[in-house]
Amino acid sequence: MKIKFYTTIVIFSLHVGISFAGFIDGTFKFDNKVRKFSIYVPNIYYTQNKPVPLLVGLHGFGDEISSFKNICMSGIADTANYICAYAEALPDPLLLGNAWNSGAAVGPIVVNNTSKDNGFINALVDSVIRNYMIDTTRMYVFGFSFGAFMTDRLAAENTNRFAAVANVSGLRGNAITALPSRGMPYLKFHGTNDATISYNGASTLGFLPGLGLSAENTVKFWVTQNNCDATPIVDTMPDIANDGKRFVRFTYNNGKENSKVVFYKVINGEHSWYGTPASDISYCQTIWSFFRQFSRTRVVTSIKNQKEEVAKISIYPNPSNGSVTIDFAASQEKYTLLRLYSITGEVVYTRAIDNELQIVLDNKLAAGMYVVSLTNNDGVTITQKLVIQ
Repeated sequence: MKIKFYTTIVIFSLHVGISFAGFIDGTFKFDNKVRKFSIYVPNIYYTQNKPVPLLVGLHGFGDEISSFKNICMSGIADTANYICAYAEALPDPLLLGNAWNSGAAVGPIVVNNTSKDNGFINALVDSVIRNYMIDTTRMYVFGFSFGAFMTDRLAAENTNRFAAVANVSGLRGNAITALPSRGMPYLKFHGTNDATISYNGASTLGFLPGLGLSAENTVKFWVTQNNCDATPIVDTMPDIANDGKRFVRFTYNNGKENSKVVFYKVINGEHSWYGTPASDISYCQTIWSFFRQFSRTRVVTSIKNQKEEVAKISIYPNPSNGSVTIDFAASQEKYTLLRLYSITGEVVYTRAIDNELQIVLDNKLAAGMYVVSLTNNDGVTITQKLVIQ
């Protein structure tokens, strides 16, 4: 995906009726900032009076929707009959390019951490739902590079909204603490020779250390969270293009709530969006074939104000060299289960909560970052980060 640095703004209100096909470019204000979007509506949408799936597309660092919207996902919509909504990130003041607040982080420095991108993307989705016949059980997210980082964050923080996600050449960001509340079908592609977002998570953008987990640890996180089979089915795609690259597919089946994880390890692959006939597979067609298998049903509602609730939970000292106290006396919620997760999503500690107002952890934990998870009576979970030095 080539990076372009030009801007075209078309003022458009999503609150009026739409009756034509093709790309609809526009802006709306969110959090006192002008945010850009582009919606693709296929002609077939107007010939079939029925709700259709919604796909949300997220571009990479420094890119714009004017470039990213032209990938092949919109072309497939012409016959598959779904609507695409492309969102645009805001410029990061340090990196000097459009970047999502995706949880990508180097130590305490989180890329574009003041941008409320989760809220913006959900507001865009809400507006599309109001103006089109959308099957809200079949809404999906795909992203490239930093857009794929953001896809991972949306997958963890909006598990009840999106039915499946696809991460192309991105990772799970170091600053993400949210854990999915249910099974999330997950598709990932990553090249072993990616010099921009390293397969090993060791270098990013050429001059920064890793902003997230390695490609394989990102996959491991979702395999663990979805409770999939630990041993994958391994297939190597036919070498049709003879381009020096091989696509090896790892399929982790039998996840909870009909979820699965599929990972394409691209041997000698670079930081690119691959398609046929130049490559052995089409990312776009593979993404749609994966998405169309899954739908999301209505589930229990979440805690009304997650941020306020998280603020009521005290974890101290944090960072800690040993004993840690988790205090939830200020909360009105009835928590019944405490879990502690490693950075790769593995459960390292579990404890039932029975009317306690605080819990002291004296476990000998290895140095590193953990996620403290508290689950209430309704099965709703909140999370906070814990650092052991």
